Amino acid sequence: MTIAPIASLRTLAACTLISLATAPLGAADILELKDGRVLDGFQMEWDDEDVIVHLENGDLRVPGDMVQTMLDEEGAAFVPRTDEEREKYAEGLVPFEGKWIPIEKRRKAIEKKIEEQRERIAEDRAHSTWGNRRFDETKNFLWEYTVPQHIIEAFQARCENYYTQFTKDWKVKRTGREKMRIRFFQSGREFNKTAAGGGGGALAYFVIIPPYEICIFYDRTSFEFTEMVLYHELSHYLQKLINQEFRIPHWPGEGVSEYYGGALWNDKKKGLDIGLIQEGRLSSVLSQYDGGKRFSLVEMLSQPKYEDYSWGWTLVHFMMGDKRYKKGFQSYLKGIANDRKVNRIKMGLGAQIIDGIEPAESVEYFKKSLKLKSDEDVATFEKEWYAYIDEALRKELLDSVTGLEKAAVSALQDGKRLKAKRLFQEAIDAGSVNPTIYGRYASMMRALGEGGKARDLLKRAVELDPLEATYWWQLGEVTEDADPSEGERIKKLALELDPSVDDNVIDFGGLENSDG
Repeated sequence: MTIAPIASLRTLAACTLISLATAPLGAADILELKDGRVLDGFQMEWDDEDVIVHLENGDLRVPGDMVQTMLDEEGAAFVPRTDEEREKYAEGLVPFEGKWIPIEKRRKAIEKKIEEQRERIAEDRAHSTWGNRRFDETKNFLWEYTVPQHIIEAFQARCENYYTQFTKDWKVKRTGREKMRIRFFQSGREFNKTAAGGGGGALAYFVIIPPYEICIFYDRTSFEFTEMVLYHELSHYLQKLINQEFRIPHWPGEGVSEYYGGALWNDKKKGLDIGLIQEGRLSSVLSQYDGGKRFSLVEMLSQPKYEDYSWGWTLVHFMMGDKRYKKGFQSYLKGIANDRKVNRIKMGLGAQIIDGIEPAESVEYFKKSLKLKSDEDVATFEKEWYAYIDEALRKELLDSVTGLEKAAVSALQDGKRLKAKRLFQEAIDAGSVNPTIYGRYASMMRALGEGGKARDLLKRAVELDPLEATYWWQLGEVTEDADPSEGERIKKLALELDPSVDDNVIDFGGLENSDG
């Protein structure tokens, strides 16, 4: 197949939500949002600067600054809202895809667009359950999926580009004809049936013994977060290509996965930008750093720990960005797996017995690979690493709100609920207007037994994004605790927006509280 370039992240993150969600395909008006979403099948009208969407279970007010176009199907009517639009309309011109065109031409173009949109929606609906999932194959991966076609095509392009960059950077490649399988779930319920232990808030997992596969749930409220999780798990697979009979130690495995997990798609160059700042991880590290915490190099390289995700990321980022150390670090990681002079141990991995390495041996091989010949060399290296955190990385954390948001999500994903609670609240206090943050925070607070707080957070989430069925469904659930009839009405409203929303909500609060 040919992988076509796809639109921006913001558009991709949103356009699946409502296009799959609506009433019968042949009904009523159509609302197109600036982020790419399309709402089809309800009566709508302008009210001052906003659009009112009439549902059986309540009306929704959509802020006008979210709206690209609102039209009725019968005439694909355009209602001028500004002085410029009224002036052009008097001349017989209306806006369409960035241009002013004749009214009739726009009407025909919109009718064609509506027809194509509805055909795509119908096809996606036909493959929205796992029993009717689609199958596909790209150059290096096999795919099974229930997410919409345009979403999977975006991930396919990104994963193939990721594979190319990683294998080129590390000079590894896939052996044999077998390809790893990536299974993409639209339904949180179906994903949890496949996930070991029933999910519990995890979005993805990598099967570390052959045949390799990644199972992942598409978080519809955040394309970027799903992307980040996918890249992290994909890095674990690509590291296996170094030597499939060797288990990479925890710190470099997670540090490298976070380094590549921070990649983002660059639409201009049609490729991934690798080695970007993981603002969530960096916020966590700087909080510890400013409190006086330092990991010595030996501590970092020795026993597995939670900080391998954060401090380990800073160490990998430091070395991969410094010509003096990049080659040495890559030699270390490939050498502990392949160098015949390394003393390895046998260890169990499922039913397999594979090679591993003792921490002390790993530390000594690291020093050798990076030419740290004395304690003084190690101390100098540590000072450079700390300075990189305190100066170079700190300068990159320009947006404190974004950093706090990502730090909160990272803490929640890692099971650090108390830390996540503090960071979510700090992000909100700093001015966050990201509905995903309110939704995740609410899910966690409900899991902690604070239903009132969760309800307040979800009310804010639906104000920020009134057309996201997930938030309405969760609001209905927490409202049922105090007012069963009102909670039921809100859940019915959510089902009007998306009949499958109860299948597609995943519990982000059900993570083990590992920090007390």
